[in-house]
Amino acid sequence: MAKKKQIYIAGPLFSKHERNFLENLAKDIAAITGLDPEADMFLPHRDAGDIGFYGGGRGETFASDLKHLDDASVVVALLDGPDADSGTAVELGYAYAKEKEIFGILTDWRRWSPNGKVKNINNMIWGICGKGKRIFRELDEKFSEDIKKAIKLE
Repeated sequence: MAKKKQIYIAGPLFSKHERNFLENLAKDIAAITGLDPEADMFLPHRDAGDIGFYGGGRGETFASDLKHLDDASVVVALLDGPDADSGTAVELGYAYAKEKEIFGILTDWRRWSPNGKVKNINNMIWGICGKGKRIFRELDEKFSEDIKKAIKLE
């Protein structure tokens, strides 16, 4: 039986850049937590198949994504773009309903105010991410502390 993956990494998967960003995000989180980016983290395009490119069909991919959302204790979502990706938003809503720990990564400087507060983000996404307290510009010290607590490393 395969080991359950602790962290589900969500985000748009439509370009090579987006997929590479998510894969590097997994590696960066692994460096912080000591987890294995492949054994302990689920990336939908890598682990379930990227519809239209490789892997299973739509039904198999959908079922796999839900199973891994159920198994994970933490979801980390890339929120860049003019609005959160629709699939990512569904994954976040599902994870929230399942009472998962949720973190948002928002690197686009246009979406931050000069005082460091998130602006121009969907209110539901903001609320799901701890009323904005778990939306991060980068994997900084606060992110490191929070994710370690969420996966019970501290």
